[in-house]
Amino acid sequence: MILLSAALIAAVGIAGVFAPWLVDRGGNGRVIAYGNSFAGGVLLAAGLIHLLADANNGFAAAYPNVEYPAAYGIATLAFILVLGLERVIPIAMGAGNTVTDPESDALLNSKDQNGITPYLLLITLSIHSFIAGVTLGISSSSGAAVLLVAILAHKGAAGFALGSTFQKAAVPIRTRIPALLFFVGSTPLGVILGGLAIDLFGLGSGVAEAWFKAVASGTFLYIATLDVVREEFFPGGSNRSKRLIWTLLGAGLMALVAIWM
Repeated sequence: MILLSAALIAAVGIAGVFAPWLVDRGGNGRVIAYGNSFAGGVLLAAGLIHLLADANNGFAAAYPNVEYPAAYGIATLAFILVLGLERVIPIAMGAGNTVTDPESDALLNSKDQNGITPYLLLITLSIHSFIAGVTLGISSSSGAAVLLVAILAHKGAAGFALGSTFQKAAVPIRTRIPALLFFVGSTPLGVILGGLAIDLFGLGSGVAEAWFKAVASGTFLYIATLDVVREEFFPGGSNRSKRLIWTLLGAGLMALVAIWM
């Protein structure tokens, strides 16, 4: 089952990351924008409704006498750490550049073809995809099937968001394909390593799973808000109302899945 889950996730990831390329070759740029908006909604709802809620329940079960909302604190810290990785360190490295309005510059030029934003997004998505895979690998059999559905739902959406970012940044094919395949393999690798950890060390108390989900939640929220949705609405472009509808559809899908989760 571990290998089957890993193969299924990899297939969905491949479909997601290469879909923007195929769509762009067909000359329909609006589909990429709508797909990216949909992906943002999926990631936002997956982080808030699924991962953060599960992490909070996990900490409550492991530490019933502790009232502090540890899951929310960990997710907040993960959000801030990714913010520093993507928005503080690159600016510090290029401190010699002067701009008249830093906020506007960040919004308008975050997808600069010569920038490193696509690769930072790749690293961020790959890390939390790996974490999600490990979480699935160490999950109990009763919860593994439900978690697999959630991972499949947002793996393709995250892949589409990443693929469209590389497409818009005009990253060369010889660089783009290995980078996207690296992302595709991150979750299956996590699933396999998580399964091996269970075989070697046992299931454990579930605390590790709660930690993984809390960290993944923070990174999901960052990517959904400050990378995907922000790009589609600030400064945005035409058909913002339709993009908003696609964002709502993505979030609504994950909210609907929560009924059975």
